[in-house]
Amino acid sequence: MKIKYLLFLILVCLMPFSACTLIKNKPADNIKFHLPNNLLEQYRSDLGELQQASVYRIVMTIDLIEDVVRVEGTEEVIYTNQESIPLESIYFRLFPNVGGDYLSVSEIQIDGIPMRPIMEYSNTALRLELEKPLPPGESTTILMHFDEVVPSVMGGNYGLYVYLDDILALDAFFPIIPVYNDEGWNVEEPPQNADMIFTDVAFFSVTVDAPEDLVLVAGGKETRRVVESNRQVVTYKGGPQRDFYLAASPNFVSENITANGVKVTSYFFEEYRSSGERVLEIGADALMVFSERFGPYPYDELDLVSTPMQAGGMEYSNIVVLGIKFYDPASTTGETPGSVFLNAATAHEVGHQWFYGQVMNDQIDEPWMDESLVQYVTYLYYLDTYGEQAADGFKASLDQRWARVNKEPIPIGLPAKDYTPTEYSAIVYGRGALFFDALSDEMDQDNFDAFLREYVETHRWGIVEPRDMKRIAEEACDCNLSQVFYKWGAIN
Repeated sequence: MKIKYLLFLILVCLMPFSACTLIKNKPADNIKFHLPNNLLEQYRSDLGELQQASVYRIVMTIDLIEDVVRVEGTEEVIYTNQESIPLESIYFRLFPNVGGDYLSVSEIQIDGIPMRPIMEYSNTALRLELEKPLPPGESTTILMHFDEVVPSVMGGNYGLYVYLDDILALDAFFPIIPVYNDEGWNVEEPPQNADMIFTDVAFFSVTVDAPEDLVLVAGGKETRRVVESNRQVVTYKGGPQRDFYLAASPNFVSENITANGVKVTSYFFEEYRSSGERVLEIGADALMVFSERFGPYPYDELDLVSTPMQAGGMEYSNIVVLGIKFYDPASTTGETPGSVFLNAATAHEVGHQWFYGQVMNDQIDEPWMDESLVQYVTYLYYLDTYGEQAADGFKASLDQRWARVNKEPIPIGLPAKDYTPTEYSAIVYGRGALFFDALSDEMDQDNFDAFLREYVETHRWGIVEPRDMKRIAEEACDCNLSQVFYKWGAIN
């Protein structure tokens, strides 16, 4: 292990713009050493405001031995204190450990000095106490080795981190720094409900050494590929992004089309080709609808990937993953055919490219801010793509979700942990979406549309709270919306 770590240090110090170079540079120099390759030209002016964003450089190996997948690698993070106070510690989330102790971290260094981590929250959080506080605007370089064995059964957070049915799905597989705000570091015991990633945007360079027969799909743009001795070494770069996701399978085939200048690619098994091609069409349509309504999709690629999971789908930066079970034409969810559910799930997850990827909220404490809103914009997708009758049908499904708790007026703005699983689905994905429908009626649809455009434009790449949403909505309609926000429990 230590030999591999030493080899990594030698490797990065020989690479252009290496970690050795970065340690010597000020935070404002980070971006030019990691210019993103997947951001559309029209958004590159945003980089001037992201000079202090974290930079992750990961070199990793994937090995499959007797149906067991092991992932190991080294991660370097250039982290800058963007707060107004000195920081005495830095946290990393280890999300694979939500389902068990799968991810371990060792050989940690901060600016070349060995550090001993403090493990917290059932090994899902790693705390590093700094030798001296990190002043505002100053940066530090953190280096660590990580090692994990990927489970072959679903568990943890919706079964998203798994190797099953010849598909490797690496959800939040590496140590990642959470948001620091007025609450301090956002770390807690993971709830039974809710998505868990709550991160500032960052820049990623990830080099993957994997068996040659694996079709790799990653949350960034491929910039280099070398194939030798039945192995492939592929480098991806991307940012600004909330995360970096990777999926792989020897059985993936793909089709792609171009929508609004974006290459949209669908990955699926050949036996599910009709569904895979349908997902491609839906994803491209949703991208165009939301680009028109909220501002252009910011990257030059969007991948749609079928993977095993307990949920219907999940969002990541420039990647959408969807439950492969719904690609089977014979599948159902309740009384809903899988194909119908897959349509809504695809549009929903594409919507998260705006409300998660670009505008981020605390998904554990305020899940309604992205999930309820994205359910509502899925209704807008149906309206713009298929017309009022189809949109009304989707809206009826939201009402049916709420009916699972007998339409109890449970507040939509509760933390995820305060809902039972049934309530979480019914309120966050049902009643919460209907709140936005009521809000659009209160504001007038034109004002509501202007509100969402301004909401994205104002907070792109940032973090939002309920008061931000309410303020921009009130500015759009020049009216007081306190009553409707309080009535639905969006603000308590």
